[in-house]
Amino acid sequence: MRFRVLSALLAASVLGGHALAQSMPVPPKTPDKTRVMTYNIQWFHRGDSLERVNNIKSVIKNINPDVIGFQEIEGKAAIMQVLDESEWTIGFKDLPEEFQEVGIAVKKPYRLESYEFVFDTQHLDYPFPGKRDVLKCVLRNPKGVQFIVYVHHMKSRSGGRMQTDAQRCMAAGMLASYIANQNDKNVVVMGDFNDAPNDRSANILESGDVLAKAGIRGEYKLLANLTEDIFEKDYVTIGLHSMYNGQPGVNAKVVGAKAENDRLRDRDYRFPQDVKITQTFFDQIFASPSIFARGTDCRVYDGEDAFRGLPGRVRVMENQQTGARSVEYTENGTLASDHLPVYADITVQ
Repeated sequence: MRFRVLSALLAASVLGGHALAQSMPVPPKTPDKTRVMTYNIQWFHRGDSLERVNNIKSVIKNINPDVIGFQEIEGKAAIMQVLDESEWTIGFKDLPEEFQEVGIAVKKPYRLESYEFVFDTQHLDYPFPGKRDVLKCVLRNPKGVQFIVYVHHMKSRSGGRMQTDAQRCMAAGMLASYIANQNDKNVVVMGDFNDAPNDRSANILESGDVLAKAGIRGEYKLLANLTEDIFEKDYVTIGLHSMYNGQPGVNAKVVGAKAENDRLRDRDYRFPQDVKITQTFFDQIFASPSIFARGTDCRVYDGEDAFRGLPGRVRVMENQQTGARSVEYTENGTLASDHLPVYADITVQ
């Protein structure tokens, strides 16, 4: 049996812009608000290093969320390294063939009533490659009010941003259509979209229009994008760790990040050779316009525990005959993730 070996660093040293000496402190949580958080914890697995586990624990403790949507997790056993089941209800499908699952964690007394994939068929592998399906979760807050949370990890830009745009846009269109047909009152959509808040996939989710254009800020007809304002201020959610060498003052605001994402849209370019600023904004939170109208506060967490440490290494092997993959974690890192978590305080009623 022959295997094609694909080796990758969990995070590479990349080009960067200039990070300002500003930060987004975590505000106190008020009883009338629900704090939702999305976190891509790059290739997080059972048996990861204690230092990495402690960094992730610290990040979650400092944000103090009620609901967490996860991406790139090996499964429930991996997350149980950082969350206590006496305090959290954890939902993962634990698929043996998937090493980068999406999942959810709900802090008690919030209740996780159910969770299921929305587009669970191999015939939709183009918009949802592998098992990058949308996880639909039905929750209730402590007052018994129901709300729906969708957790998603869209197709990466690997293979070319322009070449893979159609896959992300198709996924966004299908999810937008599904949400519109469900007609639920309180909806949250969050995850790693591998696109920025003004890219076409995001605008499709906001408008419900599969013909939505990129680069504009339109009306929030289907979903409000809670991250759009901070993206426009040059905050980023991926790649900040490459700018950190132990010095103080590094944070999630990187001057020129939005303009660089706009400059490269609809262009065929090499990453990272043709990119001036590689840090960008992929991790987004959307909510029903009614939730948005009640007032929201969305932030990127840029505490040092989120971007200190060294990346690990993983080797992915693919069977050329069957396409089956296996993973070997060749070196455990200490870096929490190449992504920063994003969180928002919302009112569910």
